[in-house]
Amino acid sequence: MPLNGFKPALKVLAAAGLLGCFAWLAFQSALRESATFDESFNISSGYSVWSTGRRPLSQPNPPLLLRWLSAPLLAQQLRPFDEAAYRAGPRTYSFSFLYSNTAAPDILLNRCRAANIVLGLLLALLTGLWAFRLAGAAAGFSALAVFAFMPPLLAHAHLATADIGNALLCTAACYFLWRGARAPGRGAAAAAGFACGLAMAGKYTAGIIAPLGLFYLYSWGGTRLKWFAFWGAGAALGVWLGCFPVSPFEWLMTGFSVFRELKGGHETYVLGKMGTSGSWYYFPLAFLIKTPLPALLLALAGFYGFDRRRPGDSERLRYLIVPAACWMLLGVFSNTQVGVRHILPVYPLLCVWAGLASAALWAGGRLAHRGAVCLLFAWLAAGTLLAFPGYISYFNEAAGGARGGHRYLLDSNLDWGQGLKELGAYVKEQGAGHIYLSYFGCGDPHAYGIKYAPVLMTVCSKLPGDGLPPEGQEKKLLAVSVSNRLGVYYQPHTLFSWLDSRRPVRIISDSIWVYDVTGDPAAQKLLADPRLTR
Repeated sequence: MPLNGFKPALKVLAAAGLLGCFAWLAFQSALRESATFDESFNISSGYSVWSTGRRPLSQPNPPLLLRWLSAPLLAQQLRPFDEAAYRAGPRTYSFSFLYSNTAAPDILLNRCRAANIVLGLLLALLTGLWAFRLAGAAAGFSALAVFAFMPPLLAHAHLATADIGNALLCTAACYFLWRGARAPGRGAAAAAGFACGLAMAGKYTAGIIAPLGLFYLYSWGGTRLKWFAFWGAGAALGVWLGCFPVSPFEWLMTGFSVFRELKGGHETYVLGKMGTSGSWYYFPLAFLIKTPLPALLLALAGFYGFDRRRPGDSERLRYLIVPAACWMLLGVFSNTQVGVRHILPVYPLLCVWAGLASAALWAGGRLAHRGAVCLLFAWLAAGTLLAFPGYISYFNEAAGGARGGHRYLLDSNLDWGQGLKELGAYVKEQGAGHIYLSYFGCGDPHAYGIKYAPVLMTVCSKLPGDGLPPEGQEKKLLAVSVSNRLGVYYQPHTLFSWLDSRRPVRIISDSIWVYDVTGDPAAQKLLADPRLTR
């Protein structure tokens, strides 16, 4: 990109504009979405660590990032944390913690989401800095631009989960390993180890950083035993500080437990098929259809003129492509496949690679190359802005956009419980008053003004609802989360197959299908069956 002739102040202003754009898109999306499936659990788990100093029960994530996202609640006057109730039913208590506290649920939720947006901004800065140090200002700015308009990063930066923090810490670990390779030393090895330790204290799947770090340290050459020793000491310190007040031993034992759970599998939906053993193509497919096409094309362009015999090109391959490939392989062999968020650390590396590619194409001076770069960035920005605010449900044009996403993937790729706010507004607009609802998620419909009869709900806490809609109500609607509509978590999976002959009148947040059953006595009879209100 043509930044070399710009004054430093203008470069800083342009970078600040991209960061501001990312923050605005992420926070505005947060304001428009109800709590997703894991957020209330993460928030109460983090708050429990602050309140009790104990490991959160049934929580698959270490304490570090949970404490970070819940830290804004420490300044809020909340009801005393009930550790006994939390341990008796973590998910049920977490639902109550968010929706029955002294502050409105949106206040609690958005404060925690804002804390993670800060991590997203730090990750954006690190991405731009890495590209800048590799190839100058044009590459840094381009990488930052790709990052600012990357839907998977926008989607998970505005949620109270550990995913964006995990991406930040894993990217930082790779960055410090790369920087240390340029000037090996005890301090560089210790810094790289500390970053790796913090990453492993943020999410257990970051454990892949350990063998990767040892591989890079070996490639440094010289006194390898010394590098290993200082890296190990830094990693141990990072884990200890990141886990505090939970002991490293308890962190390790919990890690083994989480590994066994992940190995056991999770109900997965891919290309219309369901199972618990995972599919080798799940994450490659998710990456290809959840990533904007212009970003993929820029990444491919990064191999244009690539020559691994050149020191710079070999270095980029080793520190950008190899970690991304390792994350992808980890996903390929996993039996728990519920969203592209599990390979989110791939995306900052992709942004750096794409930034290097666009800068190289521009520097080549060919009009066709520069025109292609401008076109790809315009396409990327336009596609991301048009998808606003639905970044959770984003799918690229090759997949048919968000409306076509259910043919490929579900769960946190599309339907994670985020649509209750928009559904509440639509129900009010239609004057439906009282609806039939089959919701997949951990939000409270009442918090968004929805009166409902529960129909085959898939939720974190038992929601009794408000009984059947009154007989005299003029308009009757059935709202079904697409995960429920396709029967992912039901046995048999065909419990909603009777809707195959009916068309939704509205799709809410790309994830909740609304059917008008006003003049449909057969549907109303089915919906009144007590066996469905479970």
